[in-house]
Amino acid sequence: MSQKVDRNKTIEYLIKYIPLFHKIFFQKICSNEPPRQHLQLLIYIKKDSGKPMHYYSQKLLISKPNMTTLADKSISEGLLERQTDENDRRIINLMITPKGEKFLEFHKRNLKKSIIKRLEVLEDEDIQKLNDSFEEIQKIFNKLDE
Repeated sequence: MSQKVDRNKTIEYLIKYIPLFHKIFFQKICSNEPPRQHLQLLIYIKKDSGKPMHYYSQKLLISKPNMTTLADKSISEGLLERQTDENDRRIINLMITPKGEKFLEFHKRNLKKSIIKRLEVLEDEDIQKLNDSFEEIQKIFNKLDE
């Protein structure tokens, strides 16, 4: 006999813990330089390089005009470059530059150091529970991202 799963409880957890996660790990330890969306854009482009701007605007949940502004800033700083699509010259694809990759790695290293410092208050047992939980969450989120 199967019991009905309370999906509303899942929604409540997501509403509660996603902002809390951000507050604990990013808001308290990160300055606003560079802006979060700037780094997120570089992360997405490094992962899925050569996609059109609208692809990244959907991933970042920002409007196309804001995406253009964000991309233009990154391009002027030498972190990204535009490439016209081989099949349709109207489409502009974004590529990360070597300077962009170095910039991203530098900031990721600093973020990791800050998170490590933040996690120092936890016991090894707590860290293992957190790792196990994140592995399970990752498996589930992969299903949602398909």
